[in-house]
Amino acid sequence: MLILASSSPRRKELVARLGVPYEICPSNADEHVCALLAPAELVKALSRRKAEEVASRRPDGLVLGVDTVVALDGRILGKPKDERDAKEMLRLLSGRTHEVYSGFTLIGSGKVYSESVCTTVRFASLSDEEIERYIASGEPADKAGAYGIQGLGGLFVRGIAGDYYNVVGFPLQSIYEALKKEFGAELLRTPEKIKADKIAALLEKRYPSAECALHYEGEAWKLLVMGRLSAQCTDARVNIVCKELFSRFPTAEALAYGDLAVIEEIVRPCGLFRTKAAQIKEACRMLEEDFGGALPQDMETLLSFPGVGRKIANLLRGDIYSLPAIVADTHCIRISERLGLTKKGEKRPEATEKTLSALIDPEKQSDFCHRLVLFGREICTARAPQCALCPLSALCRAYNEKK
Repeated sequence: MLILASSSPRRKELVARLGVPYEICPSNADEHVCALLAPAELVKALSRRKAEEVASRRPDGLVLGVDTVVALDGRILGKPKDERDAKEMLRLLSGRTHEVYSGFTLIGSGKVYSESVCTTVRFASLSDEEIERYIASGEPADKAGAYGIQGLGGLFVRGIAGDYYNVVGFPLQSIYEALKKEFGAELLRTPEKIKADKIAALLEKRYPSAECALHYEGEAWKLLVMGRLSAQCTDARVNIVCKELFSRFPTAEALAYGDLAVIEEIVRPCGLFRTKAAQIKEACRMLEEDFGGALPQDMETLLSFPGVGRKIANLLRGDIYSLPAIVADTHCIRISERLGLTKKGEKRPEATEKTLSALIDPEKQSDFCHRLVLFGREICTARAPQCALCPLSALCRAYNEKK
């Protein structure tokens, strides 16, 4: 049993993705340490102190302690004391590059393992008005460095070098690797995880090139548009329609200010053409006017675009930013339920997304979903699945229940 020595809701959400049974047991450790320590050593020391305190109460489990700080020119920026402190931090970060350090410690089976991870973050220049509005949202209050990349603070991030989840405060990939290498895969891989890994490996073998079925040519705004048009429409039809659409409107700006009647006529074959035309036009306007043409990467902001739900947002996060993302489309939902990756009769997209996020390795999630689409079209079709030809039949709940 993995025991997370933290009450952070963000860390609780991310630890679930490791696919291991876990409990939450917040640490009562004193967090005062020598201020002369370098940031990388500081977070390791604090994470170890948290883990040791919980391990003293829970010697039966594998304890994970995590700590995160923001550092600018060697100066550590913790959680702001008040709004004035938050304002000062954001002014310091504005237009500059800083580092986010996370340390984690694992204690169990007579072993202690500690590591620190660093991600470099480049901030946009912020106006006083932007800082005031952000502070008024309340988000900076409990965040190291007075911002959260996973929330509204993501609007200020021009780029990162390193692990995105490290900036959130939980270096997911590094913790995952440490669990495997230092404490043995059996601690991480539940029967459900073992099955999911086998399925992912077989799909990867059959479909080594896991490409998005929408031909967006590597341009984020095109995938935003095509994702919306694909609702209740085949990807093949969207690809055909968008050849003409992008020929007439070759940029997001052109589509944002284009003639709505012309857009409607072009996208008519995709169905719901009036709604879709209005939404893709407005989405492009938002992209250009509100975000300077740069597609945001955090879920909350993506969901603010018209017609964008979690499915499209995850498609964008996975394909454009290579972030962990489960695209719970009809293929994903149907096949996951048949295979037994999700519970029997599960049809809810968000429930499917949550379950698969915990079972599929973070770096493989986007490709896994693309492979499910290919598999769903070739073999595991909705009406007449080709079970006799299926390479996954031995792992399939639906197939084995019929035998």
